[in-house]
Amino acid sequence: MSIKAVIFDLDGTLVNSIHGIAYSLNMMLAENGFPVHSVEKCKSFVGNGFIELVRRAVPEDHRGQEEVGRCLARLRAVYDLHWDYGMYAYEGIEDLLEYLQAHGIRFAIDTNKDEGVSRKIAQRFFPRFTFFRVAGNTPLMPKKPDPARALGILADLGISPDQCLYLGDSEVDIITARNAGITHIGAAWGFRGAELLGKAGAEIIIQKPMELIRYLD
Repeated sequence: MSIKAVIFDLDGTLVNSIHGIAYSLNMMLAENGFPVHSVEKCKSFVGNGFIELVRRAVPEDHRGQEEVGRCLARLRAVYDLHWDYGMYAYEGIEDLLEYLQAHGIRFAIDTNKDEGVSRKIAQRFFPRFTFFRVAGNTPLMPKKPDPARALGILADLGISPDQCLYLGDSEVDIITARNAGITHIGAAWGFRGAELLGKAGAEIIIQKPMELIRYLD
């Protein structure tokens, strides 16, 4: 096999986390007297981190820096209590991780979710598997689609971009992979779906996780 590693997005790729995000977001919005959003609408807000999530969710005339900062702080406090609400690993993900681990292919997570809760998710839902790194949002690193985190993972693994695949469900992941020179695989089961991934420029889209193995050679 020529592929030596796979980098995964987290939300909408490894786990369905939208219910906890929507629950926490709508709690914050309701507390501020703002309109709440459906779970499906919340799917369109995620992908660029919590700051952008708040900006997209609050009314346009409440998107000033100070108000967004206040709403963001409250959202993080609520989400810290409810991050696992309705969360589950997508069907077939454990089978894929087991295959990769058995064949000596390393894997890591690159997500715009805060790194602390990202580690909690990996430990809760994938305790049998060893991720080379769970790289999330921190003050020290730029967010996706900047490729810095992905390139850092490759450097520490000692491999080149053409020896890696990047599995993600959003246009942010497509651009991140492209910026890093990594082949992107679109996860059709995620928050955006196959149609939107295609419109965003995804060249390879898979319907089920185990379909990834055909691209390992």
